[in-house]
Amino acid sequence: MEPLDPELRGALKSAHPGLSDEIIDQCEVLLAKRFSYHPMKDAALIAELDKQRMILIDRFIPHYGRVAIEVAAKKGQRL
Repeated sequence: MEPLDPELRGALKSAHPGLSDEIIDQCEVLLAKRFSYHPMKDAALIAELDKQRMILIDRFIPHYGRVAIEVAAKKGQRL
């Protein structure tokens, strides 16, 4: 898994005043851990990691999806 694009990280921080790199990093760690488990054998663990990540996003980065789409559009990418 690649690190979060620096442009997206900056855009997220601009759209969410007070958002820290630590919170973004926590979300990224949870996402990376998710992909280290087997989807069938570890479904419950994956679901828990997803839940923890969504709690962080809902609380601290509620506009994550919109910002990610905007940054990708600027770069001519599709999500």
